[in-house]
Amino acid sequence: MKLRTLKRSVKYWFQRRIRGWSDDETWNLDYEFIKWVNSRFKKYKEKASKIVDLEFHRFEYESKEYTQLQLIDRVIELTDEMLTDEYWDLIYTDAERLEKIKDEVLDIFKLIYGAMWW
Repeated sequence: MKLRTLKRSVKYWFQRRIRGWSDDETWNLDYEFIKWVNSRFKKYKEKASKIVDLEFHRFEYESKEYTQLQLIDRVIELTDEMLTDEYWDLIYTDAERLEKIKDEVLDIFKLIYGAMWW
């Protein structure tokens, strides 16, 4: 391992311990954001489902009614897909589909934002 790489690894380790994230997470912020949403929604579902009724709140999305749980599951499904190599290939092969996936994640997040607490 090169000295430069070792220094950076140590620096990033300390940053994660001190502030919870490191500078390297800003290099590819779109990917890091999707990882963040994916992991937080999975943990939220795990924790909140034991405390609150995630089927209580209902939301209208694309002219259909969904429970909060259904929309959480949809965000998890989409972000799981976004974390695969095949998803990133869409940049070159199907940019329109890529935009639809991103829009759906963000639209759902905006819709249920106020109900995401326990």
